[in-house]
Amino acid sequence: MAWDLEFEQDKKKKGPVTCLGMVFESEEARRTYFTEELKKKLPELKNIEGFPKGRDEDILALSDPPYYTACPNPFLPQIVEEWEQDRPQNDDPYLREPYAADVSEGKNDPIYNAHSYHTKVPHKAIMRYILHYTNPGDIVFDGFAGTGMTGVAAQLCGDRKTVESLGYRVEEDGTILSNEDDETVWKPISKLGVRHAILNDLSPAASFIAYNYNTPTDPQLFQEQAEQVLREVEKECGWMYATLPSYATEEQREKALEALRNHPQSILEDTSLPWAKINYTVWSDVFVCPNCSHEIIFWEAAVDKEQGKVRDEFLCPSCGVQLTKKKLERAWVTAYDDAIHETVRHAKQVPVLINYSIGKRREDKIPDAFDWALLNVINSQPIPYWFPTDRMPEGYNTKQPKESHGITHVHQFYTKRNLWTMAMIATNANGDKPSRIHFWRGSIDHGLSKRVKHGNWSFPMSVLSGTLYLPALSRENNPIYFYGNKLRKLTSAILSSTFLIPSPNIIETNDISAFYFSVKEVVDYIFIDPPRIKKLILLP
Repeated sequence: MAWDLEFEQDKKKKGPVTCLGMVFESEEARRTYFTEELKKKLPELKNIEGFPKGRDEDILALSDPPYYTACPNPFLPQIVEEWEQDRPQNDDPYLREPYAADVSEGKNDPIYNAHSYHTKVPHKAIMRYILHYTNPGDIVFDGFAGTGMTGVAAQLCGDRKTVESLGYRVEEDGTILSNEDDETVWKPISKLGVRHAILNDLSPAASFIAYNYNTPTDPQLFQEQAEQVLREVEKECGWMYATLPSYATEEQREKALEALRNHPQSILEDTSLPWAKINYTVWSDVFVCPNCSHEIIFWEAAVDKEQGKVRDEFLCPSCGVQLTKKKLERAWVTAYDDAIHETVRHAKQVPVLINYSIGKRREDKIPDAFDWALLNVINSQPIPYWFPTDRMPEGYNTKQPKESHGITHVHQFYTKRNLWTMAMIATNANGDKPSRIHFWRGSIDHGLSKRVKHGNWSFPMSVLSGTLYLPALSRENNPIYFYGNKLRKLTSAILSSTFLIPSPNIIETNDISAFYFSVKEVVDYIFIDPPRIKKLILLP
């Protein structure tokens, strides 16, 4: 195989690098050359229906040609030609019976869990089909590739350990045996060896994730650079997630407040104080009683902490009238949004519970004077990093947060400190950092938006996975902790054989109906996720 790279951004390794028959002095030189070639081809590619909407510079920056382009891939014919030249000779006639066995693979796999995505299929399930229908060196096409699990599966058909984990036996000569038909009889069904994949998807996000799943990488370099980002973020933003344990003395609380007033970003340097780290903060919506007009904190009035549930009916703490959530009117506040330079009106929310760690212990507390003062200090400062401030589009799924909480722009979904922290991580992940860092950074979104449990009962976070719905009770997580946790999971995935694949697959962003290369002339097997078959049939 002509591609002989370990990790695209390891600038310390000086090559030479061979790609598509050309020799480059370094990996950086390879990327520069093919990026310029892609730039020349963009005017022609833009005539293809379904060409992604975006600036040329953004498409070029996201791409890693020739194997991955954030647009239709013009290098596909050259790569396929090289694959054909390297294809192992096989004079045996192609005879395959339809694959009729049931396929069931669990989703508890480090590769599957490295990055969430809807309609994702476990790569081990796809491997069974590829092994059955193809030979080593064959080309597999997936026109609705999503996060590229078909490409992962094609590569792992050459990994003995992974193939054996499917219940197959692999002989010394690479023959793969199966006993699915008869447990006592092992029959040859395939050969051990890498298959190549052409992965196409309409979504730029999906193709970018697929690129990271299907490109050789250096796990040690990735881990070192990701940990460096976290250290820098912890150093600058850690103070925003500091709190005092519930047993702190009055004297200690006064000292912490004084430090916060004088040097907020240096408060953790005072080691005489028993600092604790916030894991998450529970926020509650505030409503107004229709009978007495007093404010009602939903957490305090409607939540039964002992039973672990929200009451359908509850009493107003002020006048005692019986209420339901539907009878309540929302409390609103008006504030200046320095990100968009506008005065905005949004639903009033207050912190009601803090879960923190001190040493190895995790405890809960009600926010105290220091916690309130900390939030005020954070909210009074401008974020020194870029973050998106796009206005929310009109639509069915954007209607609820606009009407219920006054969310009109994307950054308003986050608290000030979380937005600050995530903006810094994004900034530090740019520039010379490898694209794997961007992959890790992007994979956290779902980690910050799952339903989780508090004690023996559940409540949602500020953003639920797969929806923009905002609940009355939300959980603000410490992103530094979540990024660290995701780093551990992603490193585990990278250390598995999937991320140590020997060569990249072709990945492009394109409308399948406008796929300009004749698939039938070069492809040996087409894998289509069953729910999408109707889309394929309807193609012109």
